[in-house]
Amino acid sequence: MIRKKEEERLFICKPCGYVMKESELTDVCPACGLPRKVFEQYKERMSPGRSRILQLDLHPIAVHFPQTLLVFTLLALIMNLIFPHFYPQVFLGTATFSAVLFPFTVFGAFLSGLIDGKLRFKSVTTPILVKKIIYSSIMFISSIFTPFIAWGGIHDLSAKLWLLVCGSVALYCAIMLGHAGKRLMNIGMGGATKIWGWKI
Repeated sequence: MIRKKEEERLFICKPCGYVMKESELTDVCPACGLPRKVFEQYKERMSPGRSRILQLDLHPIAVHFPQTLLVFTLLALIMNLIFPHFYPQVFLGTATFSAVLFPFTVFGAFLSGLIDGKLRFKSVTTPILVKKIIYSSIMFISSIFTPFIAWGGIHDLSAKLWLLVCGSVALYCAIMLGHAGKRLMNIGMGGATKIWGWKI
């Protein structure tokens, strides 16, 4: 069974680029709907180690955590500013909880992004990755302030506005990172690479 898994061939849809295992092939491409005849055998250019790690989608999954907390923080704050007497404890509690956890999730996404970039392109100093690192750094810096503002209490207007500013800066960076990252999802250099001295 293990041998069969290792030797199972991959096939790619020539028009849209969708890759799937031979055992998963159906009459049509699941992505674009074209008939099976458009598929051809896909030859993986990356080393097996790199390919396996990238297929886990650790970075694409990790970025959803800070995005979710950021949306909760901003929505809860905006709702409280518009309707200050409508369940203030619920909305301010949500904003506080999300703001405290936010920088930890940003750091996790940042770290997973560095690993993903190194695995995918063997370097993190390419122009688009440098751009992503800059936006990520700004986002991380703005996120560092959020727990301190939240711990100090966000019952007065000044604290709410400061948290809103930090969150808005982080949201802008997250949008820019998303636009840059979506172009890198299905590309990468061939061969093996080294991370922290380990050849993968």
